[in-house]
Amino acid sequence: NNWKRPMYFTVGSFQDEDFLWMKDYTQLDGMCYKIVPIKTPKNKNTSMLDMGIIDSDKMYDIVMKWDWGNSGNPKMYHDVETRRNSVTYRSNLARLMETLINEDKNEKAEKVIDLAMTKMPIEQFGYYTLVEPFIQGYYSIGKKEKAQKLVKDLIVKYTETLNYYNSLSFNQQNDEYITISTEIEHYRSLLEYALEGDDINFYTEAAKVAIEHAGIDKSTI
Repeated sequence: NNWKRPMYFTVGSFQDEDFLWMKDYTQLDGMCYKIVPIKTPKNKNTSMLDMGIIDSDKMYDIVMKWDWGNSGNPKMYHDVETRRNSVTYRSNLARLMETLINEDKNEKAEKVIDLAMTKMPIEQFGYYTLVEPFIQGYYSIGKKEKAQKLVKDLIVKYTETLNYYNSLSFNQQNDEYITISTEIEHYRSLLEYALEGDDINFYTEAAKVAIEHAGIDKSTI
C-alpha cells in the first residue's frame, strides 16, 4: 500500500504468522493493530497483549467514540462471551491509560479509567484482576477516592469468595487449595496498591479487615 492506505490486523490469534511476522512493527489503534514503519520489539516478560506502540491522542479519540450499546446496563444480562471479550477491552484501555499517565495527560487518563469502569463494571463483568491496573492508575493521578472505591468493591468480591470456601469441609478446602491461595493473594495485592499509592490510613483499615474477616496472614501484609 506504499503507506498511502493503512493495513490493520484484528485480534483473534497472536501467532507470528498471523501478523505476517511483523508484530514488532505494529501500533495499537483501539482494538486493531496497524502496520507502521517503526520497530517496537516486544518484551518477552510481558503479556502478548502488550504489543506495538500507542499514539495516545489518536487512540484516545478512537475509544472515546466507541458505541457501547447496553454494556454496563444493570438491567441487561451480560453473557459469558461478552464478559470474556472484556479481557481485551480492559487490557487495551489499561495500556492507553498507562501511556497517557507517562505523558502527563492525567485528565485524559482519568476519563479512560472512568469509561472502562462505567461500561465494564465489576458487578456485571467479573475478571477482577483486570481491574487492578485501573486502581494503580487512579492512585498515580491522585484520585484516591476513586481508587478506594474500586478496592472496596473488589474486597467485597474476594471476601464473598473466601467466605464460601471457608464454609466447606476441610477435605473440600484441601481440594481447592490452589484456588483459595490465589484468591488470598489477589486480596493481598489490593492492599499493596493502597500502600504504593501512599494511602496509609485506608491501607491500615483495609488490612485490619483482611486479618479479621478474610483470614489473611498478618505477616504477609
